[in-house]
Amino acid sequence: MLWSPLVRLTHWGMAGLVLFNLFNETGKVHRWAGYAAAALVVCRLLYAMTQEKKSAARIRVPRWAELAAHIKELLSRDVHSTEGHNPLGMWAALLMWGLVLSLGLTGWMSQLDRFWGEEWLEETHEALANALMGLVVVHWLGVLTMSSLLKRNLVRAMITGRPANSAQPIKTAVRD
Repeated sequence: MLWSPLVRLTHWGMAGLVLFNLFNETGKVHRWAGYAAAALVVCRLLYAMTQEKKSAARIRVPRWAELAAHIKELLSRDVHSTEGHNPLGMWAALLMWGLVLSLGLTGWMSQLDRFWGEEWLEETHEALANALMGLVVVHWLGVLTMSSLLKRNLVRAMITGRPANSAQPIKTAVRD
């Protein structure tokens, strides 16, 4: 199995909560959905730390050389399938998780007496939310592009947990 049930639960749970909060921008339900999304990120990060080095669920920051090599592959359309995130996908995931955690923090801070009604905090929270929405669009474009280039249904893989069928062999995503 490529993606464990916990990875898929945190992925789709976070996606649902972020989408929910996009259309429900204020109030107690918005706040608690944001806290739940942040909790899912923490759960995913803790889970990743318990995984073996070769596991698709393991998180490792790709080196710049790996990122550059992957971008070169993309530009030449000679991409290789990876088990787990490719270097660009891992950076996108790390950025999205950081944004969700930052949104949870700024949302929580906005409820404190010390920061109540502070415009800079509200503007920061909104800017983070806009950045997350932009990155979500980039994420979807990346998934669709990689699915097309690899001739693999990556969305189905995230739903079922199993790698999508392809004639292409899978290589390890990010080396140690």
